[in-house]
Amino acid sequence: MIALSACATTAEDTSPTTVYDPLEGWNRGVYAFNEGVDKAILEPTAKGYRAVTNEPMRGGVSNFLTNLNQPVVFANTVLQGKPIAAVDTAARFVLNTTVGVAGVFDVATMIDIPEHREDFGQTLGVWGVPNGPYLMLPIAGPSNLRDAAGLGVNAALNPLNYAEFEGDTEFRIATGVLGAVSARESLIESIDVLRDQPEPYIALRRNYTQQRAAAIRDGREQEDPFKDLPDFDDYDFGDEDEFESQE
Repeated sequence: MIALSACATTAEDTSPTTVYDPLEGWNRGVYAFNEGVDKAILEPTAKGYRAVTNEPMRGGVSNFLTNLNQPVVFANTVLQGKPIAAVDTAARFVLNTTVGVAGVFDVATMIDIPEHREDFGQTLGVWGVPNGPYLMLPIAGPSNLRDAAGLGVNAALNPLNYAEFEGDTEFRIATGVLGAVSARESLIESIDVLRDQPEPYIALRRNYTQQRAAAIRDGREQEDPFKDLPDFDDYDFGDEDEFESQE
């Protein structure tokens, strides 16, 4: 698995089974740093959060945070030329913000309005922009040049990042911290599985690349000649937003 997943040699190879990683030495150093931060701060905090809350409470927090991100999703569905997804997202945001009490209750899902997860990294991928080299970002975790560039645009597309209201700075800090803790709590088991792998760095790199490719295809099947490799490759670690706070 290690040799196969490290076999890419050009930036143009965006197959989910190979990864262009010319900065592997640097990336491994950042991965080790992220692991240290996670074990010292994020993991204990996430486990404490789980210990003092129940599943409905954590679900409400996750719903609230997801709802805050809907303007970003909406903008990217429009940029990707997906009118039905845009209507779904707008309807979800309005319904969950009002009837769902600021998004705490996912009323839209209860009445079968589909949820979409789009970001500007995916938008660039839909437009044909290649992954570029794999990158491990400090704290944020796995990415690539295209997705890292998309992070700034995602921030610009979110009106909450520049809207002015009383307590706006405190609100942004609080939601950022809460988002990191909530995302890390949801990944407790999956990160344990990752750490049990013979080469966690390689496993994470391949899993991230595969999932981003699948997100750009909207889940459409693509032949994977390595599909019979160890079960870890089928383990779902979630999307980029969730990884951003795991490391």
